[in-house]
This record gives sequence, structure tokens and C-alpha cells, in this order.
Amino acid sequence: MNIFQTSTAFYPSMGGAQLHWFTIGKMLVGRGHTVTGCGQWKDHRNRYLIDSTLKAPWGDDIYEAGPIKVHRYQPSGFARAWMAPLLPLCLPLPEIGYPLISRYFAGKMGQMDFKPDVVMNIRIGREHFSWASYHVAKKRGVPFVICPNYSPRMQSKFGQVVMRNFFRLLRAADGVVVFTPAERDEMIRLGVKEGNILLIGVGPLLADEWDTGAFCRDYGIREKMVLFLGQKLEYKGFDTLIAAAPKVWEKHPETSFVFIGPHYPGTKEVFDKINDPRIVDIPRIDAFDPIKVAALDAANVFALPSRQEGIGGVYIEAWALKKPVISCKIPFLTIRDGIDGVMIPQDSDLLADKLSWFLDHPEEAEKMGQAGFERVQDEYSWEVIVSKVEEFFKELIKRK
Repeated sequence: MNIFQTSTAFYPSMGGAQLHWFTIGKMLVGRGHTVTGCGQWKDHRNRYLIDSTLKAPWGDDIYEAGPIKVHRYQPSGFARAWMAPLLPLCLPLPEIGYPLISRYFAGKMGQMDFKPDVVMNIRIGREHFSWASYHVAKKRGVPFVICPNYSPRMQSKFGQVVMRNFFRLLRAADGVVVFTPAERDEMIRLGVKEGNILLIGVGPLLADEWDTGAFCRDYGIREKMVLFLGQKLEYKGFDTLIAAAPKVWEKHPETSFVFIGPHYPGTKEVFDKINDPRIVDIPRIDAFDPIKVAALDAANVFALPSRQEGIGGVYIEAWALKKPVISCKIPFLTIRDGIDGVMIPQDSDLLADKLSWFLDHPEEAEKMGQAGFERVQDEYSWEVIVSKVEEFFKELIKRK
């Protein structure tokens, strides 16, 4: 198969969705298929609409991400000028704001000398690239598949309004790929045909070798350790975990709090103001960096108190190292509350209490970590995930 995989942010941009689909793409290439990528950024951005238009990188280019050739398409100076008055319309009136922008990028994608058998879009940020990919698929007469990375805030009244045009795209797609049963149920509620939905789960992204002892020495890890692994964004709850640390230290003063992940505007300053060696800030690392696995191995508990997650793959990576996890109460996550982790509101006092409980009860923490590990072995094998995607694409091609 010739697979055209599109996403505004493409590897080496870091994020669960980018890493997940890059891994699937690599493995599909390993099975004899061709995967051609298309994106806009390979760095870290979170002002999705403006970073795709007015503040997008300059100039089209091509680069290689492992075995995948990735085409990057950016708006010209003239295009940015006419896009500017459309941007304020994109959220309140997406049916008016997005079509011209998406058609522009569809035109760029259509210039490629590539004949896809299927077009696969991973939605990251706003929907212009998703619609552009849809138009390319329809023009070529091939199946259009989308991974919506659905998040809980899309269920809010505000989300239902601003995403209504995107929901229309989900219903028009030939295939929709989701990660959790709750996400699948939400797709059905939105009107997607059940037969068009593929549930795949998430696989761990980990190095094969690591040195836990060297990690602890290099970063001055104390007797116990709490790990945060993710982008340092406010909704991820890194600041909530920082606020919880002093209360944990009242009972467990020799506990290190390690934060691994890329910074965004204003977040590095938060850590720069902290003058305590028990708070360890490690900037962006590669998904397969041995430091990540060593940190997971060294941790007593993994805490990512995020308000929204489309994938939550880092929780599964923690389970792969037999660690219990703490998350917020997000229905799309796969955590079984009280069995392989705990789910709480994003509150620093509640978080501190749960962290202290895990540190006070290592045997219970070990049981939860083991329960998570067993799930990884049974449900989250990469070979199983890629086989599901491969067969789904083949079935959709047959339907066409």
C-alpha cells in the first residue's frame, strides 16, 4: 500500500500522537508498505491556528524522519495576508473560516508526485489540515481515514460549538481510528458509523537499554522519586505537581520530583525560580532516550495530573516499567481506578495525599504497577496495533 500520512505536527515534533503514528508508520514501512508524510512543524508549538498560518515556518521543504519522507507545506506571504481576516471566524464560524484555508493546503498537497491508496490524517490542533487531507483523498478517489485525538473538552458546550464542523468531517470519513472504548462510544454518539471505527490502543515507546544507577547519580535522586513525563503545559498539571511537593515533603523529605519534557513560553521561568535540588527539571528528550526509561525505572510513582489527554501513552509506558500511575479523572484514559492507578481532580492537596499514600504503602503500589504491566503485555503490543491498522486500511481500500 501507498499511505499518505498527514499531520500539522510531524516527528521529530514531540507529543503522544506524533510519536504513536510515527512508530506505526515506521513499522508499516517495515512490512513492505510505502508511507509518505506531510506536515507543517517538526518543533513544539501550541498556538495551533496562528502557528499554522500567520506564524507558520517559512518555505516548503522535504526531510526524512527515519524511513518516511516528510513534505512540509507553509503558506506564502500573500496567503498569510488573505488568511489573516479569516482567522477570527474559524472558531465561531468554522464553516466560513476554514474552507479557503483548507483548500489552500489541499492544493499544495495535490502537487505531490505520489499516488496514495489511502490518506490518513492525525488531527493535532485545528482542523484545516484534516479538511485539506479529506479533499485530497476525495480528488484521488481513495479512502480518507482520520485519528481525531478526541479530548474531553470537545464535549463541553464550547467544544460542541467550535468543533461542529470537525464533527461533520468525522461523519464523512471512510474510517476513524480511536484509542479507547470511551472515545469509540463518543464517535458513535456523534454520528460516526460503528463499522467505520477502528479501536487500536496505545503502545509504549521505550529504549531497549538504560542505566538507572547512572541516572540517579547524574541527577541527584534522593531515596524516593515521583516522575512527571510530558509537555510542560498548564493543562498537563506540572504546576499542580510542583505545588503538591511541599506537602509530600512533610512526611517524605527525601523525595525527588523529576519533570521531564519540553518547555513552552513561561514554563522554564517557573522552574528557574525554584531553589530546591529535590525539584529536577530535565528538558525535552527523544522518545527513545535511555534517560526516559531510567527515570521510569527509578520512580516510585508516576504522576501526570493532566486535565485532557487524547492518548495518554505515557501512562502505559509507566506500566511497562511496573509503576502505579496518578491521573485526573478523564474518561478517555484506560486507567482502572484503584487497580492499576488512581484518578483524582487536578488539585494539589489531593495529589499530595495520593502521592504520600503510595510512598507509605509500597506493597500496594507494587500491586498496581504489576496490574498495569500485565495489561501492557496483553493489550498494548505494537505488533497487534500495527496489524489492526494494516488490515483496516486494506478493508477500506476494498470497500472503495
